Amino acid sequence: MKIKKRRLLYELPVLVMALAGLAVLLFRLGCWLMPERTTYGAVWTSYLQEEENSVDVLFLGSSRVYCDVIPALIYEKTGVTSFVNAGPSQTASLTYYYLRQSLRTQHPKYVFVEASGLYFGVNEGHSKTNVCYMPASVNRLLAAAACEDGILELAIYPLQEFHYRIYEKANEEVPAWDGTMLCGYTPLDEAKAQTERTLRLPDVRPGNENYLHNLDYFRRIAALCRSEGIVCVFFVSPTMADYTDAQIERLLADLRALPGAAAEDWTDLIEEIGIDNAADWFDSLHLNRKGAEKFTVFLSDYLAELGLKPTSGADAALWLSRVNYLYELYEN
Repeated sequence: MKIKKRRLLYELPVLVMALAGLAVLLFRLGCWLMPERTTYGAVWTSYLQEEENSVDVLFLGSSRVYCDVIPALIYEKTGVTSFVNAGPSQTASLTYYYLRQSLRTQHPKYVFVEASGLYFGVNEGHSKTNVCYMPASVNRLLAAAACEDGILELAIYPLQEFHYRIYEKANEEVPAWDGTMLCGYTPLDEAKAQTERTLRLPDVRPGNENYLHNLDYFRRIAALCRSEGIVCVFFVSPTMADYTDAQIERLLADLRALPGAAAEDWTDLIEEIGIDNAADWFDSLHLNRKGAEKFTVFLSDYLAELGLKPTSGADAALWLSRVNYLYELYEN
């Protein structure tokens, strides 16, 4: 009997280690099978290639960031380095955990958060993408736990979603551009004229439980930035599908009430920025390449007015190659 107990004491740890090893192997296999992603948000592969503490400005939020902000152009205009580490239809809770994970390798001077996510529902239909491309970390698990049912399981075991690519991976299309050179920006070339502004119906209302849930995560974002000595700026980007004036006013008031945070409303600056409604929109929510250029010039001027100085020692050759790549991409 004693021999059996002694054997069990030796065998149990071995079994636990074997199961843990299998779990890690299955996780890594699932991550390996995921399609490479360097555009359209959730671009962690590109973000983690940045030299540590080399990013001056970090942009977070939804597609209204990664389609509208061009880091290479900001660098050309100001010498300031930046990255758009946003995600598709990214909810407030996911944006918070993106920030936490982003600060593992970067310590930006400014964090800009596109604030229309305050009116998003808890589930915007892209949780799977936002979470699965996060690095293996506690933040990945916490982000998944803040999503709808099933995302936590998928974050731990991505193989269940991507196992089909064992057979289909070889048939993938090659991306049209090298996203690692664009620092999170996704160019949109198509133009669709926007003749009039429309109202966008939010998923939540002020006073609604979801709105308060989102506001709490924005409060956490502001608090985290404050604790790290980072200036936090919430902003609402230009759009032709706007919320009502009352909704925007409530959004701005709630965000400006957060200690240490600023909030900017740029929805009505379409003419001031120089956006051509006949040629500069991809759709009612997103600027195309030409519109993004104009908005980015506006952002660059805003950063200059803040007196933001570039980080000394940034890889100038790398950033100039990114600027050149951007213009080569436009020419082609």
